[in-house]
Amino acid sequence: MGLRRGPKNTTMNKIILHLDFNSYFASVEQQANPFLRGKAVAVGGKGRGSQLERTVITTASRQAKDIGIKTAMSSIEAKRLVPNLKIVSGDPKKYSEITKRFLSILKRHCDVVEQFSTDEAFGELTYAAGDYFGATMIAQIIRAEIAEECGEYCTVSIGIAPNKLVAKLACESQKPNGLTVIPPDKVSAFVATQPLSAICGIGPRIESRLANIGVTSVLTLRKISLENLRHEFKSYGDWLYAAARGIGDDVVVDGKEAPKTIGHSYTFPHDLVNDVEIQTNLLALCDKVTWRMRRDGFIAGKIGIYVRYQGFYGRGAQKNLSEPFMDGLELFSNAWKLLSTIRNKNLPIRLLGVRASGLIKTNIPAHLFPKQNKVHKTLKALDTLQTRYGAGVWMRASTMNTNFYERTSGWHYDHEI
Repeated sequence: MGLRRGPKNTTMNKIILHLDFNSYFASVEQQANPFLRGKAVAVGGKGRGSQLERTVITTASRQAKDIGIKTAMSSIEAKRLVPNLKIVSGDPKKYSEITKRFLSILKRHCDVVEQFSTDEAFGELTYAAGDYFGATMIAQIIRAEIAEECGEYCTVSIGIAPNKLVAKLACESQKPNGLTVIPPDKVSAFVATQPLSAICGIGPRIESRLANIGVTSVLTLRKISLENLRHEFKSYGDWLYAAARGIGDDVVVDGKEAPKTIGHSYTFPHDLVNDVEIQTNLLALCDKVTWRMRRDGFIAGKIGIYVRYQGFYGRGAQKNLSEPFMDGLELFSNAWKLLSTIRNKNLPIRLLGVRASGLIKTNIPAHLFPKQNKVHKTLKALDTLQTRYGAGVWMRASTMNTNFYERTSGWHYDHEI
C-alpha cells in the first residue's frame, strides 16, 4: 500500500532517492539460511569445497567486515585472517530474484526508477512525494515492504536529496540501515562534511592528483578556481567544481544504458599450463562473449585480453581490429595473438578474461563471399537454438572438455545468457 500522491513540486528542485542494500550478497545468503545469521559470512566465487579457496571475496557480511574482511580479498587471505570465516558460493539466481523484487517495490512508489547496479537504484519522488516530509514517509514504506518481501536481513540504506550525486552521498553517509534526508538548503553544508573519497566520481587516482595540488577536503576543493581545475583536469574540472558544491545530475532515467563492453572472465579450478588447454578455454570464453553480442545485436571493432597468474599478478592488453567481428572464432584468433604478446609462458595461468568493445548496434552484416555467408547463416541457426533452449545447447568439438561453473557476479546463470 503506497501513500497518496502529494501536490506536484512546483520548485526547480527535484526530490531524488538513492537506495543501496547493505552487504547485498551476504545478507541475501543470511536471509536464505538461518544458520548463517549473526555470523561472519563471505560470499566467494563459483565452485565448491576446496575450489572456493581459489576465489576472491565478492561480499562480506557486516559481522565479517567488522573483523577485517574486505571485498576483493582472496579467500586464502580471508581464511588466514579469520579461520572460522564461513565462505559460501554465490547464487546468482537468488540475487536476481531479490533484485527484481526491490525494483518492483521502488516502481510502486517512485515517478521513475533507474537501476544503478545490482543492489542500487535511484528513484524520483518529485511528484509522488510532493515535499521532503512525504519523501521520508515513502522511504519508510519502501523499507518496510523490502523487509516484508525480501526478508528482514536484507536491509537497505536510503539517501534523499535534490540530485543523484548528493542522494548517493547521503545514502553512503549512514550505514548500515540508515536514512539520511538532505533538503536543498542543507546540501552545501552536508557536502562540506564528507570526505573526498566518499563522492561518487572521485576515485583513488583523482584523489591523489587533487592531493598533489593541495586539495585534501571538500572545503579546500572549493577554494580552487574553476579555471585552475580546468587547467589541471580538463573538462573533468567542471564536474569537480560542481560536485564540491553539491551540484549534480537530477535526471532519473528509466531503462538500461547500452553496454560499452561485453566480456567474460573465469578463474580456473586448476592452473593452465599447456597451450592446447589455454586455447580451448579461451575459445570457449570467446564463444560466450560473441553469443551475447549477437543476441543483443552488436558487432565490435576492438578486443581486450587479460591474464592473471598466482599471487594476483596479471597483465592486460587491447587492440583495434581492421574489420568488426561477431563470431567466436574470429575473436579467438585475434585474442590468442594478443595473449601471446603479453603472456609469461613460464607462469601457469590462474584466470583468463576476454572482452569486446567498440560496440556497434546492427544486424548481422551480409557478406559477399559465399563461405562467410555460410558461416553467418550457421551462426543464425545456432543462435535460434540458444535463444530457445539456452546457452550450452551447442559447442565446438574442440571445447567439449571445457567446463565452466556458472557465474556468481551477474544477474543470471550463464546458461541463461
